[in-house]
Amino acid sequence: MQKNWVRAIMLFSLIGLIFGWVRHADARNGQEALHLLNTVKPYMMSQQQITFKYTGYYGTCAGSDQNILEAGKKLSQAFEIPQEDKLGESNSHSVYTAKTEGAPGAVVTLTVASPEGPNGCYVVLRMDASEQAEQSDLLNWQEQAGNQLAKLGIQGQWNVMAQGYVNEQSWQNSADELVHAIAQAFKGKIVESYSDSKTISLSLASGEFQTSVKSGSQTVNLQLALHQESTTGKWRLTAGTPIITMEY
Repeated sequence: MQKNWVRAIMLFSLIGLIFGWVRHADARNGQEALHLLNTVKPYMMSQQQITFKYTGYYGTCAGSDQNILEAGKKLSQAFEIPQEDKLGESNSHSVYTAKTEGAPGAVVTLTVASPEGPNGCYVVLRMDASEQAEQSDLLNWQEQAGNQLAKLGIQGQWNVMAQGYVNEQSWQNSADELVHAIAQAFKGKIVESYSDSKTISLSLASGEFQTSVKSGSQTVNLQLALHQESTTGKWRLTAGTPIITMEY
């Protein structure tokens, strides 16, 4: 039941990024990413995974495999990612995927697809980094990628996330008190929440971030989640702006 709820929230969030709840973010992208990473860092033993993800549309694919492949190759060249000659498949849909090392300890992945309905080529450009990666390298990559996305006319949204185990020395009380303390550190107002025996999730409206999505009538700038692993008993903290789109 719990896993189903988490997956539902992730799907709900992802659909929001793809189909129009997004609000345009300006040149503050780098500042917002830095603020997210630096604010959650004291609460984690380590930032085991950091993800920068940009989603948007590019040109017209209209469900054509050839168009998807051509768009993928062109974008691979633009972002200096080795080109792939064949499409893969995901959920019975053709998908172009290409990868490269973007920085030490970080992998850049380009995905191009043509979802049912829209004619545009759906594009995801993401960097997944381990704790060994230098934060400055990640921010530099985001800036350079952002400049290239603008040149290509790809309108979309940055989604930045950090995940790691909680530093137990940073809190003495309950998990609920911890996640609320982190919300206060972001100067966030809680607009949505969920909790069960092993998971606490908060959606925040925060003036610290301009990037946002709409969830019903609420504006969400940031999501926080604490999840206790069944096997180890450790609490895993995930933070994402404007939302979390990874499993937590």
